[in-house]
Amino acid sequence: MVRRDDWEARLGRFIADNRARPFEWGQHDCILMACAAVEAMTGFDAAKAYRGQYTDRAGSAKALRELGEGTLLKTVDAVFKRKPPSFAQRGDLVWFAGSVGVCMGAQGLFVGEERLADKAGLTMREGLIAIPRRDFVKAWAV
Repeated sequence: MVRRDDWEARLGRFIADNRARPFEWGQHDCILMACAAVEAMTGFDAAKAYRGQYTDRAGSAKALRELGEGTLLKTVDAVFKRKPPSFAQRGDLVWFAGSVGVCMGAQGLFVGEERLADKAGLTMREGLIAIPRRDFVKAWAV
């Protein structure tokens, strides 16, 4: 798997296009988002066999057992080469709290929701959520 010459621009467009897209099992969950980012950068779709195969958590677990290596972590390990989280670079995959995201340098982007404080109080925002680099537990080279 080799990154395209314009991978940074492609990754930037992917992030911009998906920043506000909410989590959806089998369409835009953590691994499908991360693999779509990899596809944007490289042209390689590591999640092709999984897309459209499930619509909930139980279906995801079943797909990982039947099509993958049994768990999300083992499945990612089977496709991507692990590296220390401290060496994760922009575009690499990273792990936090049981989810796969994309390293953007000082932070990783993960599909989820977050509370935002504003003039109206606390509001929820869905989409790509930034997690600080210090919280990465695992990483994989892309």
